[in-house]
Amino acid sequence: MKYRYPILNAEMPDKEDIKRMTPNRATREMLECLEGEGIETSFDRYIAQQPQCSFGLRGLCCRRCLWGPCRLDTRGDKGRARGICGADVNLVVMGNLLRGLAAGCAAHGQHAREVIETLILTAEGKTSFEIVEKGVILELAKRFHLDIGKPFDQLAATVGKILLDDLSRVEEVEMKTLLAYAPEERINTWREMGILPRSAFYEIVEALHKTTLGGDSDWKDLAKQELRTALAYCFSTLFGSSLATEALFGIPRPKTVELNYGILENDCVNILIHGHTPTLVEKIIEKIESPEIQKLAKDAGAQGVQLTGVCCTGAELLARHGIPSLGGILAQELIIGTGAIDAVIVDMQCVIPGLKTVADCWGTEIITTSQSNRIPDATHVPFDPIKADEIALEISRRAVEAYSRRHHSKTNIPDVKSKAIIGFSLEAILDIFGGRRNLLELLESGKIKGIVTVVGCNTPKVPYENSHVIIARELIKHGILVTTSGCSSHALLNAGLCALGAAELAAAGLREVCQERGIPPVLAVGACVDNTRTIRLFIELAEEAGMPINKLPFLFSGPEPGNEKTIGQGMAFLALGVSVHQGFPGPIPVPIPVAKADSDFLDDYDRGGNDVADFFAEDIHDLLGARVYSEPYPDLAAKLIQMHIRRKRLEWASAASTCLISGTM
Repeated sequence: MKYRYPILNAEMPDKEDIKRMTPNRATREMLECLEGEGIETSFDRYIAQQPQCSFGLRGLCCRRCLWGPCRLDTRGDKGRARGICGADVNLVVMGNLLRGLAAGCAAHGQHAREVIETLILTAEGKTSFEIVEKGVILELAKRFHLDIGKPFDQLAATVGKILLDDLSRVEEVEMKTLLAYAPEERINTWREMGILPRSAFYEIVEALHKTTLGGDSDWKDLAKQELRTALAYCFSTLFGSSLATEALFGIPRPKTVELNYGILENDCVNILIHGHTPTLVEKIIEKIESPEIQKLAKDAGAQGVQLTGVCCTGAELLARHGIPSLGGILAQELIIGTGAIDAVIVDMQCVIPGLKTVADCWGTEIITTSQSNRIPDATHVPFDPIKADEIALEISRRAVEAYSRRHHSKTNIPDVKSKAIIGFSLEAILDIFGGRRNLLELLESGKIKGIVTVVGCNTPKVPYENSHVIIARELIKHGILVTTSGCSSHALLNAGLCALGAAELAAAGLREVCQERGIPPVLAVGACVDNTRTIRLFIELAEEAGMPINKLPFLFSGPEPGNEKTIGQGMAFLALGVSVHQGFPGPIPVPIPVAKADSDFLDDYDRGGNDVADFFAEDIHDLLGARVYSEPYPDLAAKLIQMHIRRKRLEWASAASTCLISGTM
């Protein structure tokens, strides 16, 4: 590794490290291809930024007013132990973390708002969409204690408005979705802590208000707001968007697919779908199959039209329709670099500015569709659910017409394909195992040692996708079932870990389970908002066991945090009682082992000079029964996770014995 940061006990890769260590051969080929063409990507811009500011990396830089920026240092000059306003390290670190969470909550909140509003408009008969999964609406209606004897459309509209209220209310009312899904034990814990939220939008405003200059100066109070905002993030933006999407477009079911870069076809119109909201794309799927669009493609000389995906809209299409998705956020420039993409249709989030620069080199058209997302000189066709058919047809036509402008002589498609089984919704997982009791018994017996969800973004600060793959391989090797979503799932899908053959890599018990039930040891559950499926699975199993979630062998791992939304994902699981592993650079500051000046051994802990680190690593365990682990190196992270799962199994057995003796089970 070329760039070492001793203060963080971590190293950052150079370009050669990234190419050498990425597990996907197609990624390596595209990095070399674009490098040969002299085309800059995120990986090059990352190298150009080295060395990065160690204050910023440790969360010790504050820009929340115009007096700064202030860089706090507890090691040297005492004059820099506080910011100009007097804020100490704890206040700065916690404030930065809270602002990051608020931004991530806002991002997923806009996603949820668009889908929920489409659900309401559809129930009111104002769109051409249909509510495909009526059972989701009926289930929500029961959980919300509604009269299910009312006409279905009226019921669906009421359900949608409750989800929207949980997203946006300002009155001091507890969130109905949280009360409907969270375990009673957790609700009581959160109520005692005073962290039950009103809504996502209210908590975002409160988080930003508290962290303005001269606002809340108590970092422990900001920590409470952090947990409160995380709960709003979980039960409003994640649950709201995931459940509304399932109601509108259906619950995914397992199917076998082929993916990776090699599925692109040079003589087809290749349309890449990018972003986070699948609403428009569901209509584009319809229009692409229409005689008009198919004829337009044939007239242009193409053999057909192929949809592919990237990031979370891609993961939605993959889970629900089996439409192949090629990669996560850092793959978008590389996919365009194949020269085979005629148009990229983007909605919101994770669409990086550099995408347009690479697209211009290959004649690829970028079409933006969200009012929240614009790119200079790109085609903009704003989506309106009421005019969905008309807009989807126009966008499809533009995308197909771009085929004639493609630089066909410059196409370079890596001949790399992967097979996978995808579509593991909560319902699918429970069906496969014959119900939650059977799955719990497999956990109790040790055939499945535990369940870990490996999720999150990518970051150029570690070798691309390497951490996701190493951790998942090591976990299944030791009998731990893995779920995955979002950008992380692309790494594991392309590495073959979501294929039936991956069971051969698993421990004997897990291998037997996978082979008997025809599943891989890594279950791809969908997009990043679909972490709700794993959350609901953990809740179901805890209810079946009659135990709090924090007593069971579960863990959340985010090996490559790279987005503010990552903070909310980890904090949501933490609040539920599921411990969190974060890779480098972790958004949540925790103690990290460092070597003393006269030693090569990691025999001391550096807290970064703040109590926030201790709070997330230790103190929070007394409140929630879970903690945050930080380990940047994937092989060590896998061992840390195995240790945690082992301890949880022992804790579970002890708690079960106590309950059995006392007669409470």
